[in-house]
Amino acid sequence: MNNKEKILFVAREHLAEVFVSIRKNYKELQKTLKLSEERFSSLSYGDQIVERSVIAFGKKRTDELEHLKTSPYFVRCDVVFQNDETESSIYFAKFGFDKESIYSWVTPASVMRFEKPGDVCYKRPDGTLQKARLLRKDQYMIVEGKLKFLSSEAIDEPRELVYEEYFSTQKSGFILPEIVAQMEKAQDSVIRAYHAGPFLISGPAGSGKTTLALHRVAYLAQSPDLAQIYAGKSIVVFVQDNGTKEYFSHLLPELGISDVKITTFFEWAFEILGVSGNAVDRYGSFEREKDLYEFQKLKALKKMSKETYGTTNTFSVLEKVYATHFDEKQKALFRRQSRENLYDRIDLTVLLKIFQKNNGELSVVRDYYIEQKNGKLKKKRGPIKLEYSLAVIDEFQNYLPDQLKLVKACINKKTQAALYVGDMAQQVKLGTIRQWEEIEEKMEQERKVVLEKVYRNTKNILQFIRKLGYVIEIPEQLRIGAEVGEYVLETKNAEIGQIEKIIKKSKFTSMGILAKEGEYLADFRKAFLANQKIHVMTMNEAQGVEFDVVVLVGIGRDLPVSYEDGAHIELAEGKKRIEKDLLYVALTRAISELHVMGKEKLEDIVRIC
Repeated sequence: MNNKEKILFVAREHLAEVFVSIRKNYKELQKTLKLSEERFSSLSYGDQIVERSVIAFGKKRTDELEHLKTSPYFVRCDVVFQNDETESSIYFAKFGFDKESIYSWVTPASVMRFEKPGDVCYKRPDGTLQKARLLRKDQYMIVEGKLKFLSSEAIDEPRELVYEEYFSTQKSGFILPEIVAQMEKAQDSVIRAYHAGPFLISGPAGSGKTTLALHRVAYLAQSPDLAQIYAGKSIVVFVQDNGTKEYFSHLLPELGISDVKITTFFEWAFEILGVSGNAVDRYGSFEREKDLYEFQKLKALKKMSKETYGTTNTFSVLEKVYATHFDEKQKALFRRQSRENLYDRIDLTVLLKIFQKNNGELSVVRDYYIEQKNGKLKKKRGPIKLEYSLAVIDEFQNYLPDQLKLVKACINKKTQAALYVGDMAQQVKLGTIRQWEEIEEKMEQERKVVLEKVYRNTKNILQFIRKLGYVIEIPEQLRIGAEVGEYVLETKNAEIGQIEKIIKKSKFTSMGILAKEGEYLADFRKAFLANQKIHVMTMNEAQGVEFDVVVLVGIGRDLPVSYEDGAHIELAEGKKRIEKDLLYVALTRAISELHVMGKEKLEDIVRIC
């Protein structure tokens, strides 16, 4: 048996033993959980509270073991620690399993998996430096209980491939791929950066900023020395819409976190304010009307004085705030909006600021318990101050400065941990943050991580975007790909017919049909409802996601609005920037194919911009 065969044989033998041990532990834990749940109803009220925590922990551990049952580890390190001549074999995985010397990737020692064999060191939780000699390092890929890949390296022995099995797997939907074992050392240092204070992870779509940010959240929530500070239930993640919320709800459990609050700003505001209503991105019948309406609301937000807030007359409060800024047409528009019980992002920001001024803090009405003199707990209901150990704001560039200030006000003053994820260069809404000074955030240079785009588009797509006037890099190694399709079509039905032709001749796993305004997309949603590979959304909603094929529809039907009158210079400048950034976002969603259709060619529209 040669050396490679021996390493592979030993690896498979060890893997089989570990599987037996994990499955045994899993069955024992299930039995314990079943007994706890059976006796729960017979316990006193106080004991039930304790037992509920025990059951919750048991279920969390069951989920972890469920993962380890199919993929128990991804690295083995043979190491001799300083002042200890005994050689130890330790393994690193997504979750720990002490019985088999398997440790979680969040433990300080796991940084060794990025080092070459030789002298290594890492910082222990108490701040002291642990030195060691890394004798050998094996890297594995174990998928669904099978060893798919194994490489090995040692002191004076270069890394060599021991075993590789060809495999191809394609996950459906938006589930986090198994990348923990493949993270670069530089990314790991970002994840482990000092926990307190603001942190920025910036970069365009395709740069991996969201994945990196969520691994940092997972590290803070699971690291032994930080887990108590950053308990999952004390973390809030703000996302753009319900689609992204569903996406994140898959990502976080994949990393072992199940109790983080994932919310949109709209949901968060409604919960605090205690009002019922529906959210609307922008209100009005056509773009110019929406722009001017939104612009005047933003002016009112900047100049608002203290108003009395009441949960029963929110629109009356808003009417007073906006009164001196609206003309007669806008006042009529507001009355229509009030009758439809619709709130936009500015309305809710105004109401939250008033709520905060009147109450001194942001709070929500919830059930809570107080201990009585006899030791029993009494259930009560009332306002509970909102306080988060960490707030993650995804696509932060889409938030008004006042929205970000409101979120910041709810972060624990000791941690001041705000994780901003996005790209300040992609401004697609009026009035959003443009400088950190606007929210009094001091972002140290070493706390700013800017990732470069990983280009997955074809050369033809990028050349088309460059032709429109965008300054864009086109790496030489990119594949050429299909020509960009441009179609001058007069009606929606013609556009739908052309998309059906594209579907028949294109092989794709996902298609995005994008338009500037949501109202334009109703017929497209109806036409392609049955096809799960097709996603119909606005250009705004497409921020942060990519598709094999992208189809832009309605081009030329909603021309950029001109604001040449002197009264709206600020609005005109803001809209020009937004139109340019929004179109760039839409175009760069395409990986393999891009199709543009409407009444006019896109390059003619861009010249108008």
